[in-house]
Amino acid sequence: MPKPKTWVRKEKIVFVGKCKYCKSEMTSEDSFIPIGKIVRGKYQYQNAHYKCVKENDHKPKINFDW
Repeated sequence: MPKPKTWVRKEKIVFVGKCKYCKSEMTSEDSFIPIGKIVRGKYQYQNAHYKCVKENDHKPKINFDW
């Protein structure tokens, strides 16, 4: 028999950051993808809307966009 939960989940809406592609503000309620890379041994994240990443993947790649 499973134990009953002893904690209560609180609904919090948190500002996550700006979208890498459309530059609009994102909250924790939006569907987003954290895009990370390692710089000097530490992770740095940029977030992007799922929709923006999907649209960007369909564009033809000419040069790397580092």
